[in-house]
Amino acid sequence: MINKDVMGNQKVKKCETMKGNWANERPMIGIFTQPYNETNDYIMASYVKFIQAAGARVAPIIWRDSDEHILNLVPKLNGVLFPGGSTPFRNRDGSLTEHSRKVELVLNKAKDLNNQLTSQPSLHSYYPILSICMGFQQIIQSEAPYQDVVQLHKFTEIDVSNTLTITSTTSKSTLLSQIPPHLLTALQNQRIIYYHHRDGIVPSTWEKYSSLKDNYHLLATSHDKNGIEYVAIIESKKYPIWGVQFHPEKNAFSWKAGSKIPHCKSSIEFSQFLANFFVKEARKNSNKFDSEEEAFEHMIEHFPVHVNNERKHDVYIFDGERKP
Repeated sequence: MINKDVMGNQKVKKCETMKGNWANERPMIGIFTQPYNETNDYIMASYVKFIQAAGARVAPIIWRDSDEHILNLVPKLNGVLFPGGSTPFRNRDGSLTEHSRKVELVLNKAKDLNNQLTSQPSLHSYYPILSICMGFQQIIQSEAPYQDVVQLHKFTEIDVSNTLTITSTTSKSTLLSQIPPHLLTALQNQRIIYYHHRDGIVPSTWEKYSSLKDNYHLLATSHDKNGIEYVAIIESKKYPIWGVQFHPEKNAFSWKAGSKIPHCKSSIEFSQFLANFFVKEARKNSNKFDSEEEAFEHMIEHFPVHVNNERKHDVYIFDGERKP
């Protein structure tokens, strides 16, 4: 029944405000940049669209900026996305590259903010992280800093769609427990997720290293063309941190002709679910910049978009000026 006022006009309610002390209607997600060349950085525009489509703003985290600048920026954001890419994240001696060290810096800062939440709930510092493909591998490498953890050039998963094998009960996972049943079925029976990687983590790594087994749920795996199993989804047992080996940002926003990126209804729906899930988690903290003017200065809209005609995608490019 449609409610009407005394004049017979339809009564229309305002947009319903989210409930709860942590309801944040203006979330800002930081996306970590990748090296583009010796002096410039980039973010694939599909990651930006992925987050914006879920109702959040985006601010780049320039990896070449100083530790101090990055550590000052992170607490003003509501969450961080570590994207995929092809940046080397390990030196020949097994140590982290400078880029991966900065990833670890942000990861540890996010943990610190979540620890504050545990000890002082009034701080409202619940701080989620989503890591994708290489970003996921960088988190694993940081948590278990051994050369055999992320196995290089082991998998044949370049430009392929695939299924998932769920390895954990949904009740153990904040993420899995919220996936609609029809999508959970589709993930296991249809090739609706997209992979583009040669490096990865085998499940036996979880049994070998307690820093992974004790701190992360291994939620799902996939198999490459040669039948080799690899880790597909993880979730921290203590923190709101998730990692996926696949590329959920590509289904709705990457359209290179001839690619194997699935664009079917279920693939788009799952991509949207994952973006909405992450941004919903980011809405749980009240972090913000000192002013809307300061927030606007950090937004992605300040940076140019370049179209790569060869690869048929668009990227944000960041110049070589770094903040001390």
